[in-house]
Amino acid sequence: MTMKKGIFGLIMFAFVFSAICVGPAFAKTRIAVIDFEDAAGSGAPARAITDMLVTELFNTNLFTIIERSKIDSLLFEQNMVISGAIDASSAVKLGKLLGVELLITGSITEFRNEVAGGAIPIPGLPAGIAIGSRTGYVTIDLRAIDAQTGEIRMVAREQGASNQTLGGVAYDGAVFGGGKIGGVMAGATHKAVLNLVEKLKELPSSLPARSDTFNVIQTNGAQVMVDAGSSNSDLTPGTFLAAYREGATITAMDGTVLDAEKIYLSILSVVEMKPNYCVCSIIRGIPLARGDKVETLGDRSPDAIILGSR
Repeated sequence: MTMKKGIFGLIMFAFVFSAICVGPAFAKTRIAVIDFEDAAGSGAPARAITDMLVTELFNTNLFTIIERSKIDSLLFEQNMVISGAIDASSAVKLGKLLGVELLITGSITEFRNEVAGGAIPIPGLPAGIAIGSRTGYVTIDLRAIDAQTGEIRMVAREQGASNQTLGGVAYDGAVFGGGKIGGVMAGATHKAVLNLVEKLKELPSSLPARSDTFNVIQTNGAQVMVDAGSSNSDLTPGTFLAAYREGATITAMDGTVLDAEKIYLSILSVVEMKPNYCVCSIIRGIPLARGDKVETLGDRSPDAIILGSR
């Protein structure tokens, strides 16, 4: 029995030691992309351009992107109409409702195409060989807004240009068999979007570390279940969490609740991830109860959390 206890103790020590050394996995920045607006009034497909940006941001694997349907539903429920430009107070309100760190907004300020060229005459014939090109120009202005403070984190303007050579038969000044404008404009848009994504990729490293908050849903001694699953969080086995209970509320002069005191109870380590919850183990502190709060540590170390503090 003594040998079994010793082996078990070594296993637990190895698990905790490895979790401390490895630390929490890289957490993706949670963002919401608001539909762009056609500020140029040139018939730009603003929603399709927004979708293009969302796809390229997703492909970076740096961001957790809130689905458009959730944004639309929330805006409808709150009777909010937001597109393109957004003020600081609306950004903070929407950020809290969506639980995101950044709001991305933008405007299409240029969306046009130009055709250049002419026709080479064919001796003895009323027709000629048409030559020329079509060039599309797209400019997008973009802002990244801190959804917790309303501060503008980045302002960027990028232009994309795409060229397509035209060919065909010209007859009485008309060109037949020319290229399609849609392909030219899509190419120009894609170039502008890729340039913006390169700038947005620098944002996660510039943001202050923040905590995500979850709830204790079940306890069994030192084993705790938290409503943070693989489908709604970036937690992984070995991630440390701090459990707390809320104390007195902090209110403004008009009665608005600004915050609540936190009394830290325990330090948890994630043991296993399920789709809708995770299994954790208490490595320091007291037993918890259903309804207690749990938060990620951000840039804090587990040893920096003083249990029982307010």
